[in-house]
Amino acid sequence: MINAAIIDDEFHGINALSRLLQKHCPEINLLFTTQQPEEASHLLNQHQPDLVFLDIDMPRLNGIALLQQLSNIPFKVIFTTAYDQYAIQAIRMNALDYLLKPIDKKELRNAVDQYLQFQQHTSPVQVASLQRMQQGHTIDTLAVTTGQGLSFVKLEEIVVLEAISCYTQIVLQDGKKLLVSKTLALFEETLQHQPQFFRAHKSFMVNVKAVAQYIRGDGGELVLSNGMHIALSRQKKQEFLSLFTKI
Repeated sequence: MINAAIIDDEFHGINALSRLLQKHCPEINLLFTTQQPEEASHLLNQHQPDLVFLDIDMPRLNGIALLQQLSNIPFKVIFTTAYDQYAIQAIRMNALDYLLKPIDKKELRNAVDQYLQFQQHTSPVQVASLQRMQQGHTIDTLAVTTGQGLSFVKLEEIVVLEAISCYTQIVLQDGKKLLVSKTLALFEETLQHQPQFFRAHKSFMVNVKAVAQYIRGDGGELVLSNGMHIALSRQKKQEFLSLFTKI
């Protein structure tokens, strides 16, 4: 059994999620629910859940601030949130899980299955980074979950992201490669406000700062700083070339 808790300032949010868990996630044992985020720290210490469904947007004490009150986070957090593109991007950048309200039963089941597969606690580093993004600070690090655990990658160290089936391989400047069980399309959406990343091809997203040479062709070919050659889609050619000042 997975011991869980729900923290949400809205009763109907707690009620809806509780019903979904009871019906579709029988392995979840709900230890407590609360609409009072101010009392949540005490309840979390008292009950020691494995998994917490936490509303990110609460008026008196939001979910991020609540987590920052804790000396450690010995559980996995799944944020629940109404649609907010910036909040979702921030959560994804830090490899944190979320459910979009109103919560879909299939998305809930997938989130619980992800927990069963990895069972990794939420890191205080992830929460601190998420708070900085919420406060409008520029983020220079991407958190990614690999088979070995959680890796924190400086954006400037990424040379290229390559689609490999439904996985993405991140190639770093030092030659290290990280295989992540996320699609390249998800990375493209997550990094859409990071101008140094460009979707050059259906299989590649490149750090334009790592492009050393463009070789002419129908679409063309990019030579990267690590010596890799990758294709540039014909449809993306003009958009890519417009990123640079030619003399």
